Amino acid sequence: MATAITAPIEDAGPTDEASSNSTATSAIEDHPDGAEIRRQVEFYFSDENLPTDKHLLQCCGGRENLPVSISRIRSFQRMRQYKPKTLVTAALRLSAFLEVSADGKTIKRKVPLTGKNILDPDYFDAEDDDDIAYAPGSRKAKAQQPAQYPGPLLPQTKAKYPEGVSKNMLKATGFERAYIEPVLTPVEAAEEEEVYALTKPFVERIEIAIQRFKQKRRMHEMYAHVFNKLMRFGGVESGPRMYQGLSKHEMNEMGPEELARALAVHNVPWDRSNENKWVVDFVALCKAFLSSWYPAHYGYASYAIKNACQVPRSFLGYLRFHRVCPEFDDQLATALQICDQAEQELPKVNSLGLALPGDFNKSASVLFGGAQAGMYTGNKSWAEDLKKEGLAVVEIGIRDEEARIKFGTGIAVLGSEAQYDMFESGQLKVLGKDTAYLEVTAIILPDSDTKSAYVVQSEAFKHKLGQLGPLGKLSCKTWHTDDCDDYDLPKDKTKYPNGKPRKAGNGKDYEFWIEESILEDCFVGLKMDATILLLSGGLTILDDIKETMCSLYTWIPNELWMERKPKEVRWLKKGLGLDEDEDEVEILGGNKASADKDASDDDFDDE
Repeated sequence: MATAITAPIEDAGPTDEASSNSTATSAIEDHPDGAEIRRQVEFYFSDENLPTDKHLLQCCGGRENLPVSISRIRSFQRMRQYKPKTLVTAALRLSAFLEVSADGKTIKRKVPLTGKNILDPDYFDAEDDDDIAYAPGSRKAKAQQPAQYPGPLLPQTKAKYPEGVSKNMLKATGFERAYIEPVLTPVEAAEEEEVYALTKPFVERIEIAIQRFKQKRRMHEMYAHVFNKLMRFGGVESGPRMYQGLSKHEMNEMGPEELARALAVHNVPWDRSNENKWVVDFVALCKAFLSSWYPAHYGYASYAIKNACQVPRSFLGYLRFHRVCPEFDDQLATALQICDQAEQELPKVNSLGLALPGDFNKSASVLFGGAQAGMYTGNKSWAEDLKKEGLAVVEIGIRDEEARIKFGTGIAVLGSEAQYDMFESGQLKVLGKDTAYLEVTAIILPDSDTKSAYVVQSEAFKHKLGQLGPLGKLSCKTWHTDDCDDYDLPKDKTKYPNGKPRKAGNGKDYEFWIEESILEDCFVGLKMDATILLLSGGLTILDDIKETMCSLYTWIPNELWMERKPKEVRWLKKGLGLDEDEDEVEILGGNKASADKDASDDDFDDE
């Protein structure tokens, strides 16, 4: 319960205004234990205590008399009993020795400390009782220990974190790239040798390892989301814990293996051990998850790719370090390399998907009626109307004149004389169009002669265009991917050999001319879903890129497993299309009579 103290205002002079102030009072709310609070805090800042109180000196800076956070003062052992903070602050405002800030957050001495303190390098030299022995643990004994000089000041304000980030989120999680598994004690090693004994089935060992891995990591939401998707992708199911509401006593009596099973959220069904339906393949799993499923569902944001690669890397490293499945150690080592490779390639795949096919190929597409033809918006009637109204219109696409200059420059520098003559005479024609998956086999950057020629051409057309990028060469071959479409094919070995459709243009090689700035991000093994224009004179144009994929792109049937199961369709009687003379038919395990009854129950009267 709070009390109120009435403090008179001192007389300021003989004026009428001062006279009225002298009779005025201000009610200041005090803590019930205000006297004890002031006595304790005043002792902390007193000339007897402060010179030898290293912690408080590091807060106030000694003679600098810096404000000290009241929250820090309240954290001292003798001050923790006084609550609430507002009344503690009010009690300190009544001190004649201390000064509280206007916002009530900090406190300091009204008169700064003037004498020496233990932060001074010559403090101990000035002591006249160096030969006196004090009881161990006493304040004087502690003061005789040399202090660090100059003493580092302690922060008096709370640390500010980015929005959505807490203090715990900045602690080590175990998912850091440089994280190293701690060395096992002999007891822990013996325990894991029993838990991960090779005599146990792999399904049982991996289930225990999943739970123990989660116990050793800080599963923030961004990591837990990726981990849960990875487990689902690998055939691991999740659900409520097996034993709800276990007491600490019951958990302490359980062995490590039994406890892991009791707390498990993820579980591996026993049918996963059926080798006719499931196979243990960490390599294919990592390839498909990182190259196909995750980018398709969550995009190529840098932070998302980093988390998507780091979570499986941490889990696979845990499996190797703890010898969970040594029979698959080679697979785990390869899968870890795949995580590193995916983290390097996926950002490039994203940037290449935006940059390809490049200005040269876009220009050819405009001139020869490809995917880029008619895309320029600057000469559209609606754009002209907007410009007349004074509105800024962002031009999209390439003008015909610009396309002719860029394409002609490329033919003049890299093409043959015959190809350039065909271009100048208008004899270049489209001979055909291919749609194929391509894999990059070689990258040839422009040489010095090509760069010099482009410098000259850029100077000639600088009044119309900006800097022209020199062209290099990108060699590709056709590549075929396996996907779920193959599962729908009839079992006809003559028409569909090996259960796969015949691939048109199998084994074709292509060479494209691409700008140097784009080639620098390309890498051998890059895969693309592309449309190709075949021109006379042996020219091939990369007309359009539908999708870019990394070199380790893989599709496995687990992607079908990730999709939501379709709901069962309930056919109504009127939608069956049955003849009137047909007998009863089964409807979702029932029959026609029961369906008629259900339908009659749903009827209602319009009257």
